[in-house]
Amino acid sequence: MNCRNCNSINTRVTVTEHHGNETRRYCRCLDCEARYKTIETYAVLKRGALPGIRQHKNCHVKGEQVGTAVLTEANVLEIRRLASNNQTYIQIAKRFGIHKDTVYRIVKRKRWSHV
Repeated sequence: MNCRNCNSINTRVTVTEHHGNETRRYCRCLDCEARYKTIETYAVLKRGALPGIRQHKNCHVKGEQVGTAVLTEANVLEIRRLASNNQTYIQIAKRFGIHKDTVYRIVKRKRWSHV
């Protein structure tokens, strides 16, 4: 945060107080010694009402439609096939570049259960 007095970025928060739906932060500038207070108010949004994101009622994004998905549905089916052929979770994880716990969750249908 920039100092309101000298516009320096060399500032520190000295105290943080939480009051209901707002947070008060007391700050000071290390360059000009100015002190100031910021007040942050929390906005309560309805589920799925994030700015710029459209979402239909009762519709949740799953699998490949998630923007950060690493695997495809074909990968998930391949992981389950390899696990049924007695390959270790570690071997499968290395092949797909994921963690062995993720492989376990896919095989046990705790993740990607819709596939």
